[in-house]
Amino acid sequence: MRLHNDGKGYSTITSVRGVVKPAFQMAYNEDIIRRNPFDFKLVDIVPNDSQKRIAMTAEQQELWMGFIREDKTYKKYYDEFVVLLGTGMRVSEFCGLTKSDLDFENRRIRVDHQLVRERGGKYYVEKTKTECGCRYIPMTEEVYQSLQNILVRRKKVKTEIVVDGYGSFLLLDKDDKPKVALHIENEMRWAMKKYKKLHPDKPLPHITPHVFRHTFCTNMANAGMDIKNLQYVMGHSDVGVTLNVYTHASFDRAAEQMARIIDFKDTDMQGKQRKSS
Repeated sequence: MRLHNDGKGYSTITSVRGVVKPAFQMAYNEDIIRRNPFDFKLVDIVPNDSQKRIAMTAEQQELWMGFIREDKTYKKYYDEFVVLLGTGMRVSEFCGLTKSDLDFENRRIRVDHQLVRERGGKYYVEKTKTECGCRYIPMTEEVYQSLQNILVRRKKVKTEIVVDGYGSFLLLDKDDKPKVALHIENEMRWAMKKYKKLHPDKPLPHITPHVFRHTFCTNMANAGMDIKNLQYVMGHSDVGVTLNVYTHASFDRAAEQMARIIDFKDTDMQGKQRKSS
């Protein structure tokens, strides 16, 4: 309750409880304490005020990307946004990409690490969030072109910064240092403020790199991508995450798929009738 009053989010409090509950359970099992004080439903104590994960609609994607593409200030970030929206990569994975991770001949991106920066400014490279995070992501034509554009515009630096054995990072900031997640989050936040001022009549949801990831996954699922293949591309260890967290159903999509199935069945039945006659 104190964490909640201090402004901590429900998911953060859930993570904290996820650490202390099993620790106290061990003490209870060893008869050190009489009961586990954390053995209760969290939602009975702290309200679940976490925001529902969203995916952008096709119209919202067109509005946002069109604004970025045409805006004089933020169009320089357009290709970064194209890659994030077209691959579903975690933003820290994107920042960790090096030139050697891009296989233009086979049109694929190798993802096997992510770049992180501590508050003190120290950079370090760590493994992907899960073992399944090590993967290859196909380049669509749009992603292929945007990656080429990023490389063409990338500044030529005298000395490449090497972090834990990794160098020649794809994205560099104004100080010629590798970009990290905060850079791209700020790019989106600043662009969002300007968009709201210019287009108050065309509201958009709060857009973040993670919203792009949700949107990519939903787009692929709605396009009919096999769920196991989608799990691989997303780098999820559990297909349940792909199914239940990152995909968003809608009435319009359900109606469209039902109509397609019914049309297919009707066409198939008519074909069989013609053959029998």
